[in-house]
Amino acid sequence: MSLPVREQQRRDSWSALQAAALDLVARQGFTAVTVDDVATAAGVSRRTFFNHFPTKAAALFDPHPDDADRLARLLADVDTTGGLWAALRSVLVEFVGGFAAVLPVRRRLVAEDAELDVYHRTAHRHVGHAVETWTRDRLPGDPHRAALVAEAVAAVLITAFTTWDPDDDPAVFVELVARGFDVLGAGLARPGGDTAVTPAQHGCASLGR
Repeated sequence: MSLPVREQQRRDSWSALQAAALDLVARQGFTAVTVDDVATAAGVSRRTFFNHFPTKAAALFDPHPDDADRLARLLADVDTTGGLWAALRSVLVEFVGGFAAVLPVRRRLVAEDAELDVYHRTAHRHVGHAVETWTRDRLPGDPHRAALVAEAVAAVLITAFTTWDPDDDPAVFVELVARGFDVLGAGLARPGGDTAVTPAQHGCASLGR
């Protein structure tokens, strides 16, 4: 379903600003780039910039307006017959595969600035919230296990991001996410039971150690 024209224009403007911010910072560095630089490169006014983002960091790290809907669709459509952990692996591997264009700049920035690292983690908490809500719906009466699964997913994503070398292909980051699910899956109890989940049981090939 297509968006209303006004909303599509708003999202196009948002995307242009983030693309400009990422490009400028990649070439000039975070401190050298101003909000005015970003607005000019995106072909919009300073006022329009602040209609979308409160800060320069937000322009670099805030999730795309489509991200929440895309994640919700993936979670709604995933096959859970192989277990919840396998389903989450499938969803998150596909989800993070859409970030190839922004990953290198963001990874370098958080390595250089602790405050940006904190902002980056905060900006993407929506992923953990979505996963926990989805898991709670499938584990009624066990909020502790649902929260534990959500925290485990967050650990997989954060660890993949912090150990990935931004000079490597972004596909390596996706492989690290998949491997994280496999490593934890080999030692986690299947949600709702006591049987250990191995990569073979949830249909995930081991990526090697």
